Amino acid sequence: MDSLHSRDVSPVSQAQHLPFITGRVPQLDGLRGIAILLVISLHYLNDSEHGAFGSFLYRFGCAFRLGWSGVDLFFVLSGFLIGGILLDARRAENYFSAFYVRRFFRILPLFYVWLSLFVFVYLFFGGFFSQYLPVLSSDFRLLPIYFLFLQNYFALSHSSLAWYWLAPAWSLGVEEQFYLLSPPLVRFLSISRLKTVLFATLGLAPLLRAALRLLWPASRSGISVWMPCRADSLAIGVLAALLWREGIIQNWYASHRTAFYVILVLLSSAFPIFTKWLFAPDAFWMASLGFSLLAFLYVALLLWCLLEPRGLWSRFLQWSFLREMGRLSYCIYLIHLLILGLCHALLRHQRPSIATPAAASISLLAFLLSLLLAKLSWHFFEHPLIHRGHSRKYRFAKMGQ
Repeated sequence: MDSLHSRDVSPVSQAQHLPFITGRVPQLDGLRGIAILLVISLHYLNDSEHGAFGSFLYRFGCAFRLGWSGVDLFFVLSGFLIGGILLDARRAENYFSAFYVRRFFRILPLFYVWLSLFVFVYLFFGGFFSQYLPVLSSDFRLLPIYFLFLQNYFALSHSSLAWYWLAPAWSLGVEEQFYLLSPPLVRFLSISRLKTVLFATLGLAPLLRAALRLLWPASRSGISVWMPCRADSLAIGVLAALLWREGIIQNWYASHRTAFYVILVLLSSAFPIFTKWLFAPDAFWMASLGFSLLAFLYVALLLWCLLEPRGLWSRFLQWSFLREMGRLSYCIYLIHLLILGLCHALLRHQRPSIATPAAASISLLAFLLSLLLAKLSWHFFEHPLIHRGHSRKYRFAKMGQ
């Protein structure tokens, strides 16, 4: 959920293979905007009560069943961008320190402030909020896990105050674990061995999910959130970054453009099928193959906007609204579910709904409040911290030393 900024690194291959990597990429901001809108659509439209079975509102809400896959798009983007940063900087003298300082200022301050606010509210205003949403001590005892970014291995009580506050944060656990594993792999493995690890991950992750789903029924709720089970979505992004830097993707596309579009159409056709019949992330076929197909679809869409920077898809992703949503996506991702739950609890004393005009207007209000708070966070908190983190430059040894 990060933004791509200019980086002080040396490219790992010829410049003609990197026309859209070394600076800010507006298309990828737009793609990130689509990712956060998918997640919002799940919580605000599909998960909310949306009309009687068979009604227009019911069918409308169901159209967003696959909104949870916005997180998969975030994973692919993180793999591509973070993998690219690591590949460009893998020979830097301060490779580890520069990377982790930058990640620290991007991720930890906002997340720890968000956790601390929950502690404050629980301790001093828990009684007030318990009138509207359950405030459970069992959820509060899990907080140390969140400070360690291990929350993707533990579950909160559904529809409690903690769930509305912290449920989206499971994916941050996956990404932080990725940040711990990927830098040493990129640094110490040869490019050929790194490719082997990435291809192996693409094959083993769906097999692991299928095996867990069949042999360990209790793992059903964890398959979609445990890092080893979701590693293929991150690995395919890193692999795409590597192959892009070698020029392999560009050269293949130049010779097989029709084949690329056929593959893209076939992958895209899976989306409506999944939305209709395989939308549950813990269903066997989704857990085994569905996540992988979504990852391939999203990496294809990512590469398409880079391969055709003046094409219709790329121009659409440069729409200012999408780019703004992408820029603010991290804060929106953290706060949007709580804002939704609180608005409906305080104003209607009910769970989120779009079944009536009044309820739908409250959901719209929650979206606008989330956007406003994210704008304030970006300008006064996140952006200054990102700038401070990026003051740590990657240093490379001079030639001949």
